[in-house]
Amino acid sequence: MAEIKTSITTPGEINIRRFDLRSNNGKILDLSAVVYDMTIYEDIFSNTMSGYLLIQDSLDLINTLPIIGEEILYIDIQTPSLVQSIIKEFYVYKLSELVQNKRSSTYLLHFCSLELISSTNSKISKSFKGNITKTIQEIFTNKVYGLGSEKKIDFDATANDYSFVAPYWSPMQTINWLTTKSLNKRGISNFLFYENNKEYKYTSIDSLLSAPIARDYVLSDVNSTTAIGGDIEKRYSFVELVEMPVTFDYMRNLSAGMYGGILYTYDLTTKKIKKTKYDYLKDFSKGNHTNNSPLKSKNFYKNLKASIHFAGQNDYLNGSFKSQRIHDTMLQRNSLMEQIRAFKFNIKVFGRTDIKIGQTINYTSPKGREIASDDIKTNAESEYFTGKYLITAIRHRIIAGKHSMEMEIISDSFVKEISQ
Repeated sequence: MAEIKTSITTPGEINIRRFDLRSNNGKILDLSAVVYDMTIYEDIFSNTMSGYLLIQDSLDLINTLPIIGEEILYIDIQTPSLVQSIIKEFYVYKLSELVQNKRSSTYLLHFCSLELISSTNSKISKSFKGNITKTIQEIFTNKVYGLGSEKKIDFDATANDYSFVAPYWSPMQTINWLTTKSLNKRGISNFLFYENNKEYKYTSIDSLLSAPIARDYVLSDVNSTTAIGGDIEKRYSFVELVEMPVTFDYMRNLSAGMYGGILYTYDLTTKKIKKTKYDYLKDFSKGNHTNNSPLKSKNFYKNLKASIHFAGQNDYLNGSFKSQRIHDTMLQRNSLMEQIRAFKFNIKVFGRTDIKIGQTINYTSPKGREIASDDIKTNAESEYFTGKYLITAIRHRIIAGKHSMEMEIISDSFVKEISQ
């Protein structure tokens, strides 16, 4: 095990306090000496965390431990001088990319959260009714038909009840289906269920976007110490690399219902047809956003008919005699979920164990041109790329004792209104 440091000397340092693999026969092995690369993923659009280890093995662990896909991986890592650490248990479910020679071998060990294994091994055939938050809490903790998890989970309260019968869905499928029906107290429908590096979360994106900013980041030269006098904390705020696979996609946003849509429902009991509309610009101010202005100008071309939906409705099917509120959730959720995918990119920064998905950051981007002397204090920042962002995914990577993070960040709005 490497030396445990109490203070940071260079950005990206990491204390590996526990890095053990427990086999199904009870043997426990410290992996510190054989792991070359450890990667851990967390994503607000994924229910659980996952990752892989790149093993350089000269001890023939596959045969002597042995490694057969029933092992538990224990990880405890911490940025020196920080209180927050990442402590997790994972299930090793796959070995791949095996390359052997006479004296050693290399391979990948893939791992995931224990709750994913529990969910895959369980199916629910049961009726539920009442508040959605309470239903999800029941599924999360129940050891007979649910996930049976004792891990910490943070719940947002839902404002609506829902009655249904789970038709042999897995616990994760059931929870994910319920998130599409959930409304928060402000009537916003964009709930998610995911695991970050500290806990599980059942929350609305509306709540995440209203949270205070956790850190500031700026696109700059991470190797430069001239302007900051070697201040390590400030160097943690530097962004080394920015990647934008797709900056915008009007056609995808239009067909997915981001700009609005029309829903026709047919009530199987009353035989009535109802028409509901949702308009992106008209409804923009009803929810929380990263910044203040929409991603489109007031005059951009759109037609609500680009996203038309038809659905049957039967509020009395399960005997609850309460509206299932499909008109309040379907079009709104389609738009809100697409909004947080509409403008996103990846940044590479030094790793810290106090950063997690679901937090908000302030990102500053300089203009992509030569800056004139008059711009230095007044107009050097990008008007559209600078602002508040939500962290939606993180790839933690630890190689040779150095921790880096590749973060996917999104903004569903601009600081400055677009004028046409």
